[in-house]
Amino acid sequence: MTDSPGQALARTAAGAVRSLNHATLGGEGLEQPADAYELIGELALAAAGLPQLLAQVGRWLASALAAGRLGCDDGTDPAAAVSGARLFISGARNTAAALARDLGCAQQQLAAVNGGPSAEKAEEGES
Repeated sequence: MTDSPGQALARTAAGAVRSLNHATLGGEGLEQPADAYELIGELALAAAGLPQLLAQVGRWLASALAAGRLGCDDGTDPAAAVSGARLFISGARNTAAALARDLGCAQQQLAAVNGGPSAEKAEEGES
């Protein structure tokens, strides 16, 4: 079975986060404060798009349920499962919006931070 475009993109996004985790493990991959600023900014943009995406998924589920295109493996009515999923999706939308907001604020805090002198250079200046 072939992935839908949405499944493939979601898998790519999950892989990108895994790769970012590996790339920044132990501070590796972050050489300057500007690297953290840019990384956080891009993550804020990604998180900002999640509420819309999740709303669209919730609407699709509601529409598919109303059209009778959904079922459950155990033969029960899928309405309760879809309702429960939509409730959690709604919560996730709020959480994603808060994540985007917090990441944006974190990025703003870093706007004026620079690499400054290294500890070694600071010690040399003291002599």
